[in-house]
Formats: sequence, C-alpha cells, structure tokens
Amino acid sequence: MFSRLLDTVNLRNLSWLTIGQYLTTALVPPRCLLCDGPGQRGNELWGLDLCHWCEAACPPAGEPQRGVAELAAPAVALDGVRALFLYDDPVDRLITGLKFRGDLAGARVLGTLLARRLLAQGFRLPQVLVPLPLHAARYRERGFNQAAVIAAHVASRTGVPVDSSLLRRVRATAPQTTLSAAERRRNCEGAFSIVPGRHVPGRIALLDDVMTTGSTAAAAAGALREAGARHVELWVCAVASLGTSR
Repeated sequence: MFSRLLDTVNLRNLSWLTIGQYLTTALVPPRCLLCDGPGQRGNELWGLDLCHWCEAACPPAGEPQRGVAELAAPAVALDGVRALFLYDDPVDRLITGLKFRGDLAGARVLGTLLARRLLAQGFRLPQVLVPLPLHAARYRERGFNQAAVIAAHVASRTGVPVDSSLLRRVRATAPQTTLSAAERRRNCEGAFSIVPGRHVPGRIALLDDVMTTGSTAAAAAGALREAGARHVELWVCAVASLGTSR
C-alpha cells in the first residue's frame, strides 16, 4: 500500500494531510450527496461529499448583507447576515436531507463550505459561535439540532469556539412556513433566553441552516443584547424567500 502511495503523491509536497487523505479515501471514498458521483478531496481529511459540478450548481447568496434592520424585530437589528447559498435546488436537497432524514454528511458539506466562504471574506471573527437552539420538544422529536451539527464543522475550520449552552429556546413556536413577516416576528417574541449565570461575550455569531425574514435570529439576538452582547450577526447556510416550502 505504501509503495503505491509513494507513486501517487508528490513527495515535494508530502504532508500528513496527503497521507491521511490517501488512506481515508481509499477506505471510504467521498461520494456526492446530490448525484452519487465521486466527491472532492480538497484540503479535507475525509474529502467532501459533494462533486465540483453539484457545488457549482448551488446558487451563491452574494455579498454579506449589512444594516438588515428590516429583517429584525422592531427594537433590535442584526449587525449583519453572512449567507452561503440561496435556498433553491439543489441546496434545498442538502438541507432537507439533513433536517428530515438525519443525513449528517450534509452538515459536514454545508459547514465546510460556509467556513471557506467566511474565511475568504477576511473579516474580524466573533468571540463565540452560537447555534440557534431548538425547543426541547422539537429536539426530542428530531434527535439532534442541525444548526449545532453544522456549527461544529464551521468551528473546527475557523477556530471560533461553539457555545451551545449559552442560549435556550424557552417557548415552542408555531411552524413559520405559512406565516407573513409580521406574524413571524410576533411568533418569535420571547422565544429565547440566556441560561442563568452565563457570561455573554461582546461579539457573537448566531448560526442557522436557513433564514427567511430573520425573525427567529432577531429574537435570539434580542436576548443576547439584553444580556450584554454588543455585536450579533447571523451566519446562515441558505437564504429563502418568504413563502418557500422548507
């Protein structure tokens, strides 16, 4: 095996990543979650379960959005939204596969690509990354929080620590898919609180899988600001238009 390895790698650029990639991808080759073709190696130890063609088919969200007061609750505005994709085909298949079929490989794909986008922007990173929490009843139903799983992959690649115990969802909210923007804001009022006794850092990034109007993130940002946060932005895998089925 090792003689074959020496024939397939560039010895001048030999690294533990190169050796590790050969070993891991020989055992478990990366497969594209969307088309089942060969995945990518890139700079990931286990490769990336998305091929170049399917990645190119994912519609980008564009430049970071600033001053998004219209997305937030009346008294609180997010300081910015940094999004990876638009919530459209084939991105929607990655996210619904993760949320509703428990395909955790999708979290690694989304987290890896989101981290790459964030690092390429070269902005000042926050002190902590806070995944938007699920209500306890929804967590029991699903068995995991997709935002927290994605956040773990983003954190390992950006170096920003994850804090999943700072913020909690204290009120179960009605499904927002059919609600208007105003109804979504009312639906999320008072839905989040800080865990008692926790210190709240000054600069925080919230992380979620999909944003539509930003009402959920704004409600979470409001709770963080009331507890002392000075800068709260949202990192999100995809931005959806109001009325999108998800």
